[in-house]
Amino acid sequence: MTGTGGRARYLWLGGLVAICLGLLALAAWQLVVLERQMRIAATENMIWVFGQTQIEALNLALALSDEAAPQQIQTRFDILVSRLTLLEEGPQRRFLENAGVSETLARWRSGLLALDPAQGADPAALRAHVTALVAALRTKASLVMSHEWQSQATRLDSLKHLHLLALMSVLGAAVAGLGLVAILIDRERRLMSGQLDHLRAEKLASDLERERETSENHRRFADLIAHQFRTPLAVIDSAMHRLTRRSGGPVPPELISEKAAVSREAVARLVKLTDTALMMSRLERDAVLPSLRAHDLNDLVSSVIDDLMATAWDRDPARIRQSVQTEPTVALCDPMLTAEILSNLLRNALLYSPPDCRVDVSVFQSRDCIVCRIEDRGRGMSPEEIERAFDRFYRGSGHETLPGSGLGLTLARDLARIQGGDVTLTQRDGGGLTAALYLPKDDVA
Repeated sequence: MTGTGGRARYLWLGGLVAICLGLLALAAWQLVVLERQMRIAATENMIWVFGQTQIEALNLALALSDEAAPQQIQTRFDILVSRLTLLEEGPQRRFLENAGVSETLARWRSGLLALDPAQGADPAALRAHVTALVAALRTKASLVMSHEWQSQATRLDSLKHLHLLALMSVLGAAVAGLGLVAILIDRERRLMSGQLDHLRAEKLASDLERERETSENHRRFADLIAHQFRTPLAVIDSAMHRLTRRSGGPVPPELISEKAAVSREAVARLVKLTDTALMMSRLERDAVLPSLRAHDLNDLVSSVIDDLMATAWDRDPARIRQSVQTEPTVALCDPMLTAEILSNLLRNALLYSPPDCRVDVSVFQSRDCIVCRIEDRGRGMSPEEIERAFDRFYRGSGHETLPGSGLGLTLARDLARIQGGDVTLTQRDGGGLTAALYLPKDDVA
């Protein structure tokens, strides 16, 4: 994948370079076209304006000779004045000053304005002035054309130098671009090599960290087995010794029942620990496949509570209070996996609560899921401990001496999530903890 991505980047960079070179070539061609256009249009500015002025002077002279209508004469007169005015403004004035004809044309224009037909001027005097103006314009036209060509020749020579300079700049930019591309390619190659080395180092560090974590989990599990198995076995051994060492007559049935109940509780703890370890192992291998069906979560909670009470010889059934709900609480879940979750959450609530404190269980329907909330009144946990509560083998401060594997909450959350739900743990108002199981709601129900 890395090689393919690198080739793609090189192709993209090559395409970008090709586009840049094409744009540079286009710019050079446009400079050539611009030079041609300026050569063609160079003679079409002042010569045209001056020629138009001559034409209008001839038109006015003809109108005066033919004794045209006063309105036509006035129109021709105004057009000629406007042409002469144009020659005295802006770039035209500067050009004529350089050609040495600006003052002459200004005098002819002033004389013409003094003979305005609208002011009642003598037509004969106007005709004589215009005829002389035509001759003067014809004389000055050659001078204007010569100066125009000289000016344009100088400008074209300057443009030629600019053109060469632009071409050299383009070529320099192209060479610099190619050098930059070579540098970028080399940098990209070095960067990719560094990234590969970094990824290899990260993978090695990740593998080492995973191996260290696995080794640490194995060590914790060995410690867990050594500690958690020893206590139930010691309880069973002590009960058996009490029964076998008693002398002086038969063993009272009450003592047998008491020790049997204690042994059953110890065996149940061993079985629960073994089942938890096996379930975690199956989850790690993705060997747990939930069979989701519609089930009433209230009924599942009642069943789990009954099972817990049946396996506890010294537990008061009144310690767990289940709220009765009238609304439907049908969840889409696997009953066996859900029972395992509820059993872990209820065992934790009973284990970490004082014997005289009640555990409240409620099941209700939220907007898009079914929730089972279990509230205890124990010592609770700090926010930092709650944040780590779902870590494998983690146990809160002060809980190390209590029975438990440190896997219950981890297992509960993993089993909930493979069913599309979740498990959370929060501080309870007034002390203790609130564990909540969220399961998807059955849409059919």
